Amino acid sequence: MNKSLIIVLIVVVSLVNSTLFAQNDSITKADIPIEDYKFSIGKSIFNKKLWSQPYRYENKALKTLSVQINIARQHRKAEELDFNLFALTDDTKNWRIRPVAIYYYKADRKVYLKSKPDNRNYNDFEKYKLEGYEDFEAKTFKTNMLGIKKKKKVSPTVQSLNKMKLSNSKITYYLDFPVRPTFDYGKIYFKDKPIGFTGVKK
Repeated sequence: MNKSLIIVLIVVVSLVNSTLFAQNDSITKADIPIEDYKFSIGKSIFNKKLWSQPYRYENKALKTLSVQINIARQHRKAEELDFNLFALTDDTKNWRIRPVAIYYYKADRKVYLKSKPDNRNYNDFEKYKLEGYEDFEAKTFKTNMLGIKKKKKVSPTVQSLNKMKLSNSKITYYLDFPVRPTFDYGKIYFKDKPIGFTGVKK
């Protein structure tokens, strides 16, 4: 075979292989999902000041544990963050607990975000069950600062927290979880992945 022809064939084969490798590499990178957010758990507060929360529980025995969630957005195209997908575990009762409210601080004052009654036909919280745990969703009703129900004819409901598109790359929110008075500690989950521990100082 002519040496020139052999050289041409070698060059063509090399180009084809390098092109296929580049295509496979780009496809692989495109298929790797990018995490939208990263979370870390800060302090937790066992709320003893009922006047500071704009709701009460239907079950009067329940207390509130506020958990600090530090959020870092990983890229500008991050999707809305669904706060209903956070959960707290109570390992004594084997409960997976849904948050009832969300707030942030502004000039040392709590600012609660709006929520609405959950659509029981499409419950985001139920998508990510934990094996060995029972979902626990507390019903609440909205109150004024004196703890009086705002609308007497409205029945207590499970509240759905709003999904949010976060504009800041880093932000902190606090989630309120309904807990037993003797609650000690548990894990915080996002979807079905643990993201940290929290507890009550005795």
